[in-house]
Amino acid sequence: MALSIGATSVLALILFTCGLVFAASPAEAAGDSVDAGDKLMMDRFLRWQAAYNRSYPTAEEKQQRFEVYRRNIEYIEATNRAGNLTYQLGENQFTDLTEEEFLDMYAMKGMTGRVHGGARANASLSEGVAVDAPTSVDWRSNGAVTPIKNQGPSCSSCWAFVTAATIESITKIKTGKLVSLSEQELIDCDPYDGGCNLGYFVNGYRWVIQNGGLTTEANYPYQARRNYCSRSKAANHAAKISDYVQVPAGEAELQRAVAQQPVAAAIEMGGSLQFYSGGVFSGQCGTRMNHAITVVGYGADASTGLKYWIVKNSWGQSWGERGYLRMRRDVGRGGMCGIALDLAYPVV
Repeated sequence: MALSIGATSVLALILFTCGLVFAASPAEAAGDSVDAGDKLMMDRFLRWQAAYNRSYPTAEEKQQRFEVYRRNIEYIEATNRAGNLTYQLGENQFTDLTEEEFLDMYAMKGMTGRVHGGARANASLSEGVAVDAPTSVDWRSNGAVTPIKNQGPSCSSCWAFVTAATIESITKIKTGKLVSLSEQELIDCDPYDGGCNLGYFVNGYRWVIQNGGLTTEANYPYQARRNYCSRSKAANHAAKISDYVQVPAGEAELQRAVAQQPVAAAIEMGGSLQFYSGGVFSGQCGTRMNHAITVVGYGADASTGLKYWIVKNSWGQSWGERGYLRMRRDVGRGGMCGIALDLAYPVV
């Protein structure tokens, strides 16, 4: 049954940016020169460059990036040595970026006064959804989650990846077929969002409903840039949704929703999460949501007993736990990094 139109919270109006920029800041451009005696660190940096296929246009840029890399490695190792952490940090594809650059990549770039096409009121989960939820859920083990994807360094498209991921999962749950859907179709064709610049998964759902469905990734492959919409490809529907639900804020509400299907969510991404490599993340973060993710389950750590959310990200398998993040659960109504504040899922 369709949901009624009503007011939407301010949080539900956030547009997320999720791309990568590799330009050095003015402060970094004036960084210290490389210590000629630091051969071991330089050798490590060169191995990192080779592992992540990173190159720089000039020797000066390479030196500046080496200084950033060295400072980040020192931070990562000092943090891990401090002990008493429930998570670990490690080098990854972002290790030559300053914290400021990383935050600039994922900071909120704009807001709108309404959800395009109208505002849909939050729905009570008591309507048709069981109050009780199992102690743990992992939709990956049910075969309802496609492999980790990578939005790449040039397109702020996390919103499209989350829109597609949640539709992929509910389609599998309802039909038994798991099909990878097209983020590129959303980037090119959805007029309510900004392609590689700004976007919001709720607007994505609205467009998919209006379009009559979403095609496959194979039919409309990812290009990491916005192109003209291919109407012929967009008309070849592989999955359809009839509606969507915006979930009331709160970790209990999120748990009840995830017990039924993977859920789109927003978090504040930054700080130590730049180098997250494993464990249950419980570091410092706020609720200035600037990144869209998919919550695909929840559980508790066998060794520590810490409860966590299972988060699917869109940065490839070299970040986190092969592309996933376990984020501490039951920390308060808004959740760690605001994960339980802005929630939605599609309806088939």
